[in-house]
Amino acid sequence: MKDYLQNIAFFPMPFIWFMFFIILFSSKVKIYSYFKYLLMLLFLLSLPIFIHLIEIPLNNSLNKFSNKDNISAVIVLTAGSYKDVNNNWHPSSKSIKRAALGDKISKELNIPLIISGGNKSKSMPAESLIVSRLIKNNMIILDTESSNTYESAINLEAILKTINLNKNNNYLLITSNLHNLRSALTFKAQNYNIKTYNYKVLEDIGYYKFIPSAKSFMILNHCLYEYYGIIKYIFLGYINII
Repeated sequence: MKDYLQNIAFFPMPFIWFMFFIILFSSKVKIYSYFKYLLMLLFLLSLPIFIHLIEIPLNNSLNKFSNKDNISAVIVLTAGSYKDVNNNWHPSSKSIKRAALGDKISKELNIPLIISGGNKSKSMPAESLIVSRLIKNNMIILDTESSNTYESAINLEAILKTINLNKNNNYLLITSNLHNLRSALTFKAQNYNIKTYNYKVLEDIGYYKFIPSAKSFMILNHCLYEYYGIIKYIFLGYINII
């Protein structure tokens, strides 16, 4: 799905396709007007403050973790891996950050750490196994079978039974701030009591938030990918909206 989205729906492709058809089928006068409006929209999308507004629903729509919560286990969702020139596998920087955060909370609360992440192909090891090599935690449990968020939610029940836990307990789910909403909705659809980590999306509003930045377009595509993913999960029945 991601490959098709990159060709059609990810920035700046919608603009490119739109301008292509405008040039083909519109008069010169209308072309100027359309291009002027597109430039204004591009400027708006380049502003960090505008992108932060798009991020907020993805991060702040569900129950947030606090130290007062009675959490029974920490669940970390991995985020990819890569192979170096020596054919050695390494976790992505996102996987490392998530696992390190989960490990810290697991030790502070003295609760199990569940790392969920399988492989994308038979030629590579499970992502959870790769990132676990960087962590020293006696309470770590690996889910090496799940290749996406939905499978992580489905396979969790069997893992919990091995440590005498069930869906009635409270769990802290650690993923990225943009993936918080989709992952929490997916686990909620499987009747889990989920808390998400409280990433602060908009910590302060400085002048630089109103200066155009190329980084805004990269974050915009990450946001679009999550919104598309939520729509896909709704149509597949992985998420309940009623």
